[in-house]
Amino acid sequence: MKRIFYLLSTIAAIFAFTACEDVPEPYVLNTTGEVDTQTLLNETFASSLGKFTNFTTDGDVSWVNSYSCATATGYNSSTKTNSDGVAYLVGPSVDLTNVDSAYVTYEYILRYNRNDAYQQLLIAPEFVPNANNVADQPWQVIFAKHIEGRDYTTFSTAQVDIPQQYMGQKVRIALYFKAETNSSTWEVKNLKVLQGVAGEATDKPDTPEPTGDNTLPYTSAILKDGFTVKTETGVAWSYGKTYAKATGYANSATTPTITWLISPAINTTKAEGNDEPVLVDFDYVLRYVGAGTDVAAYHKLYASTDYDGDVATATWTDLGFTAVESATKDWTFYAAPTITLPKEFVGKEKVVFAFRFECNEQNSTTWELQNFRVHQGNNDTPDTPDTPDVPQPTGDNLIANGDFETWSNSEPVYWISTTTASTKGALSQSNEAHSGSYSVRVAGDTKGNKRLAYTEITLKAGTYVMSFFTKAATETGGSARPGYVPVTDGKVGSYVYGDYINDLTTGEWTEVNHSFTLTEQTVVNLVVMNPKNPGADILIDDFQLTTSDGGLVGGNDNPTDDPTDEPNYDPNYDPNDTSIPYGILFTQSTAGWTIKNIDLGGLSYVWKQDTKYGMKASAYNKANYATEAMFVSPMFDIPEDGPVYMSMSHALNFLNGNPREDYVKVEVKTADGTIEELDIANWPAGTDYEFVDVNIMLNKYYGRTIQFIFHYKSTEQCAPTWEIDSFEIHH
Repeated sequence: MKRIFYLLSTIAAIFAFTACEDVPEPYVLNTTGEVDTQTLLNETFASSLGKFTNFTTDGDVSWVNSYSCATATGYNSSTKTNSDGVAYLVGPSVDLTNVDSAYVTYEYILRYNRNDAYQQLLIAPEFVPNANNVADQPWQVIFAKHIEGRDYTTFSTAQVDIPQQYMGQKVRIALYFKAETNSSTWEVKNLKVLQGVAGEATDKPDTPEPTGDNTLPYTSAILKDGFTVKTETGVAWSYGKTYAKATGYANSATTPTITWLISPAINTTKAEGNDEPVLVDFDYVLRYVGAGTDVAAYHKLYASTDYDGDVATATWTDLGFTAVESATKDWTFYAAPTITLPKEFVGKEKVVFAFRFECNEQNSTTWELQNFRVHQGNNDTPDTPDTPDVPQPTGDNLIANGDFETWSNSEPVYWISTTTASTKGALSQSNEAHSGSYSVRVAGDTKGNKRLAYTEITLKAGTYVMSFFTKAATETGGSARPGYVPVTDGKVGSYVYGDYINDLTTGEWTEVNHSFTLTEQTVVNLVVMNPKNPGADILIDDFQLTTSDGGLVGGNDNPTDDPTDEPNYDPNYDPNDTSIPYGILFTQSTAGWTIKNIDLGGLSYVWKQDTKYGMKASAYNKANYATEAMFVSPMFDIPEDGPVYMSMSHALNFLNGNPREDYVKVEVKTADGTIEELDIANWPAGTDYEFVDVNIMLNKYYGRTIQFIFHYKSTEQCAPTWEIDSFEIHH
């Protein structure tokens, strides 16, 4: 629809306007009446590239006018192929000889971004551009961190101050675009150069209207989408891979800075009249606090209901955040104390939050933020998000989340060791996946090796095969080396590695298979090294660990747990034998039991074996799903002479105050097909993962053949998690 609309608009524009290709340089705004001296350059790209000119310096990529934008891409939708190349879109001369300050602003859409260095806003002193000299100019990058778009209709806005060194001279502005394999697409419109400082324009942008994404609970992982930066002086907020960052320090010098990071408008009307308060929490790191630094004054969190684009005229309320420097002097994020939002901000359609950073010329801290949340919860303790529902190992795979689809606090679940095997801060999420939606990106460093490490597991003696897919994340290429390290009393021993996998490229995924043998039961961290040569980032996905003669000890991931403490533990028991007494640990086996799926509601499974917690039923996967599924036992011949008991250990969470019997129940099915609920008095509370032991006399079924059904249901309003660790029938 957008493309059709733009085509009709373009046709109409051809009849309504004449071309302005003859406007002399330096650029003069074509207006009637008084000339706006505040506007130094104004190019809409509505029907042409205007006074901008494309220069392709490498390959086949060009800037063109399409969809009322200046557009650059290496992707050909007709042939579904990508072209490599570099193209500059160079603007007319802009006269700053009598200008004290100026900034560039434009609207854009960026899709399929692979590297921030591939889309840049450049500036250089005045020159006469031609096909041979454009690439050789002393271009300076003044903006490169563009927000990834979700569609081709929603534009983001960039505003960036022109460095003071260019005031008093004529300059050229250019848009730089590079395309390689899997090219991005960049559309730009309404590019202006205006006198003043970014964020102080007379025509202030409207505060973003709240949408479904901006109602409670609101979450922003890296404080990027919908956030705006307003810089009064100095260096603006910037973005790393997983965080927003403020600092005045660069190139061995400190620039006095005041810069604001401002949220989109958040709608808190859902909380009106509710007893639960609205809470604000986030994670942060603060480093390099020098003597005399006013930490409280230089690191602020504010809220406002009347912010309209001008930080100076808005009414800001200090939310009382007090920053603390990292005690460990590293880049490990830690949770800020949960803040209760004042009542005057509850029940409002527009609440804007702002992080204000300041530094002086003597000293600058570095402040990094992530995982900003506005939500309702208990006022006494921080609201803790639900434990991610991590898909458990399938087939012969011994580890969970090997596809890196489940993340928590910007980390892949199960892939952070408690030992030194994991390299802190080296992992981030990548949208470039071998399968699914995500892979893990392992940062490289030419000064030392970096490691991805799985959490500690206890393996039996046997031979194991590690397998995964890897590729380079940058054009530098990459290398990987699989292996493991034994762990004793929480400390790693000597690393045992396989061969280097060298010459990785960005073009295709390389499958890696590595075999190792353990001669005795061993606690290990599985690792993949990213070597310091070449020291570039790599991607890893679809990791598996398989064995034909080994396995996890007791199904336990915790080496301190003793499987002999489990109910009815017998290393020689046969789970296929249903004679009484009968016992089974679902962490080890489900032999003889079956899963009956009645309605999966779009999920791939509800019941799943967890080698740590037993059989687990859950219909939560980033949202609640309406499902019904059963976990069914084999048939048992109950002796006539009693007493005979059924015992089990189970846990129940996220019932959220709903009637237990509507969601989970234990049923008995007799040989004639009759099904009835088994009366269990001591059900878990439904609010935590505390296991509860059950022991019930089966006198009603003496001399009969029966089977047991663990019956699970869920709705879009409630999807509890039910875990069953062990089951016994005994005298």
